Amino acid sequence: MMYTLLLRNKLTMAMVGLGFVSFFATSIDAQPPGTSAEHEVLKQDVGTWKATVKMWMGPDGQTDPAAEPTVSEGEEVNRMLGPFWVVSKFTGDFAGLEFEGHSLSGYDSKLKKYVGSWVDSVSPNAMHMVGTYDAKTKTLTSQTTGVGMDGQEAKGRSVLVYKDENHRTLTMYEIKDGKEIKSMEINYERKK
Repeated sequence: MMYTLLLRNKLTMAMVGLGFVSFFATSIDAQPPGTSAEHEVLKQDVGTWKATVKMWMGPDGQTDPAAEPTVSEGEEVNRMLGPFWVVSKFTGDFAGLEFEGHSLSGYDSKLKKYVGSWVDSVSPNAMHMVGTYDAKTKTLTSQTTGVGMDGQEAKGRSVLVYKDENHRTLTMYEIKDGKEIKSMEINYERKK
């Protein structure tokens, strides 16, 4: 009886092992889906960038387009995750405090849209982006959603313009009461 149980366990383990080998062999032979021209757009971001950040904020911490912009510098390092996604790390300062942010962006071939998410060290909430790219103007325009400082849903728009292979500009707008308010501008220059 004991011998039969041991034999049965060994056979079961052997079958499970063969199942894993078969699964991995099939997975190795399988080819990932191909990239598209939309995925090639993302590769423009790869590299290390010096960032000059301008923010228009009033004394209450809210966006104020009439305020003198505060200027700070940072660094953004972007790398590809496979052929489909860009992983980004941004470091700098925010109102005199050390700041770190991360994003993951790509092209969703099912949605036919560029998508992304942003998280950082000064907010407990993520921002999500969905957008389109205009090849003529080399501009990626996204609608953004997140949570504002007041805890309410915050909507906005981001516009990323690729000026040339070494320069790009990101402009962020908040949408309040149906109006767009420019809140931030980041000028990126590729580091040599």
